Amino acid sequence: MQFYPKNRHLLIQTKKQEEVDTGVLLPEGYLRPKDKYVVATVLDTSSDCKVELFEGTKVVVDASMVETFNVLGSEYEIVLENHIVGLIGDS
Repeated sequence: MQFYPKNRHLLIQTKKQEEVDTGVLLPEGYLRPKDKYVVATVLDTSSDCKVELFEGTKVVVDASMVETFNVLGSEYEIVLENHIVGLIGDS
């Protein structure tokens, strides 16, 4: 089943924050601070988006604005187009 974003939302896939072994012992239950911004790959866009982005475009978004949800057993991540702060690409 395919999800189609609407109302200026983008369907994205974020790159998960990797666990880094620093060799330093940390207290049990310690959570590493999350990055404020994350890189995401655009999978689909709403037809009413003002910025034209194509599938596969790498964007930088505010991590706190990414919404993750499950529908019929599939997990999706969406973000409103206003929360894109930049693009990643070759010159």
